[in-house]
Amino acid sequence: MNKFLTSLLFLTCLYKTFAQEKTKILVFGGNGMIGSCVIDRLRKTEKYDITIVTRNNWHWDSETRIKPYVTQYTCNRDYQPPCMVDKDAVDCDSNAIRQCPDLVQFINETSKFDYLIDFSTFHPKWINDNVEVMTEKIGLYIYISTDSVYEVCNKKPDWERTKETDAIRPTDQSEVEKGLQANSYGHFKLAAEEALEELHKSMGLQYVSIRIADVIGARDTTERFWIHQMWLEFYDVINRPLQIPETVEKKKSSLTYVEDIATAIELIIKKGPSCYNQAYNIAMIEEFTLTEIVLKIAKLLNVENVKTELSEEHGYYGYPTVLQGPLDITKAIEMLDFKPSEPDVAFKETIEFYKKAFIEFPEQRDVIIEDVADFAANDDKILISQILSAVDRRLTAEGIVDKRFRKHAERLNNEVEKEKVKEEL
Repeated sequence: MNKFLTSLLFLTCLYKTFAQEKTKILVFGGNGMIGSCVIDRLRKTEKYDITIVTRNNWHWDSETRIKPYVTQYTCNRDYQPPCMVDKDAVDCDSNAIRQCPDLVQFINETSKFDYLIDFSTFHPKWINDNVEVMTEKIGLYIYISTDSVYEVCNKKPDWERTKETDAIRPTDQSEVEKGLQANSYGHFKLAAEEALEELHKSMGLQYVSIRIADVIGARDTTERFWIHQMWLEFYDVINRPLQIPETVEKKKSSLTYVEDIATAIELIIKKGPSCYNQAYNIAMIEEFTLTEIVLKIAKLLNVENVKTELSEEHGYYGYPTVLQGPLDITKAIEMLDFKPSEPDVAFKETIEFYKKAFIEFPEQRDVIIEDVADFAANDDKILISQILSAVDRRLTAEGIVDKRFRKHAERLNNEVEKEKVKEEL
């Protein structure tokens, strides 16, 4: 019995030793498209002890794909205590992290986080709140930024590829204000990067900012790619040219494959301090117009004779969201040994995911169907019924009967029968 207890104690100590040796990562966000992809990649290596902080929203299948493999704390980083608007308040603690006692206790009990990966910051205050609570506990702060930061910087010709060094704001404050009004997202994301740089200068915080373009890949919460894909999958029913707004017709932009973001983070971890305190553009090498994106999806779906049509109206389009031009990724290639995915690989894998998602994720599918019917049919009730009837046929082929779509198929069949009777008379 004593030998058994001794062996059990030894194994317990051994397990704890190995568990302690795992690299500690604290993640803010991590339950959306990009974060779940990165976490899924990292956790499969079994090298990391991962803790994530979210608002307890689980997108797509992240509750089963991510949650069981991480420690999770709930915290609203945008929380502002009532005392912030009280002019007479004394000793008002505006730090949102400190409003989450369970998370604060965990931070206090942890000596160091080797990496903090931040997917969710939209304001410099969120950066400062984190660092204030975790002073000297952060090994490297990895911030997921965006190419939208270039939209609020000094302008350049949009045919030139954008380099990291182009992220310089105008010196004229009135121009900065214009940038804020025109693109608050880009303004505050850049302000968050600037906060990291200031913290590096003032206290030695080590950081990396990853600037990504419009992202394609599985589990997209913006729905952009899937809307275009489903529109093309039912193109024979819709039978209308895809509208290309004149404002973006010739605009070329970059795309970032979601898996490449995970690759970039792995490379940053591997490279170590030699690549720290820098910003990196991460995207595919190729540049795309909206028409090229649509036609590429169509080609890979084997949908032929797709027509596009210029439109003066501001109809639906998913790409581009940034008009400053494509990204130059030379720095990431040279400093990180980054090798971006080939477009055919990125597009094919994305398309295949949404083909499966049509069956496996009915809640998300129904949102896309509604959007496609709305954008493509433009209040044409007959066409809407035809689209929904086509959805019913596709579901039926998979052995699924959904009464909501079946009724449209039956209604159309009744209309066809009525027309036949009229012709016979």
